[in-house]
Amino acid sequence: MSKVIEFYTQDGDLVTYRPLSARLPEFLREYGPAQGFSVETEIMDAISLKPGLLRLYEIVLQAGRKPEEAGLPALALAGQTQVCRATLRDGNGRVWATATAAKLIQVYKDLEVLETAARQRLLAALGFGGEGLDADENLDQRDQGLTPAPQALGGEPTPVPAESTAARITPSGMPPAARETPIPPPPVAAVDTDATLVALRRQLGHQATIRGIEPPIVATREEARAALKQLMQGATAH
Repeated sequence: MSKVIEFYTQDGDLVTYRPLSARLPEFLREYGPAQGFSVETEIMDAISLKPGLLRLYEIVLQAGRKPEEAGLPALALAGQTQVCRATLRDGNGRVWATATAAKLIQVYKDLEVLETAARQRLLAALGFGGEGLDADENLDQRDQGLTPAPQALGGEPTPVPAESTAARITPSGMPPAARETPIPPPPVAAVDTDATLVALRRQLGHQATIRGIEPPIVATREEARAALKQLMQGATAH
């Protein structure tokens, strides 16, 4: 049975995700060593991806000056972000697909996490789980100021309360006055059984605690998602 993880995005939407370990067997059956394919990973620093910036560092250092004196980040800080490129090659060495991932390296385990991220993005690019690609597209659309229509977000239709059964059904022999007056249903204690709303409130509380503020009060999933999105976007803006 394949593993599936459920989590909430910063917009409060519930998404499912298959980990790399669950997708890897299917990938290897089609692009594994038995079929003549190989996956290569390469770790590099982020500066090497910016030739112009790298050239500036060279000029400054050759002039005997510190990068900070020329308005450049210190080399110790600039080199903390590493990039991993995963490449799929066939038996003839031809490149079939590539994928990259970047991460701030602070502890030794971060390199392993980075390589795993690059591998899972390579699988996604080849059609074995594209959740990460969807998330990147959403961020790109947000950066462009585009807002998906409610249907695209999987929004739920607004429920329309059904007419009271007591108002539509009248037992035979009931007096006219009684037929015109609906019989109200017995009161039911309000119990919050919406698991999604409960999870969203928990995430709101966590984000509010990080920012040192009181968590917003929300009554519906829509309000919770809107409040969570506002908190996350506020953090991004700062």
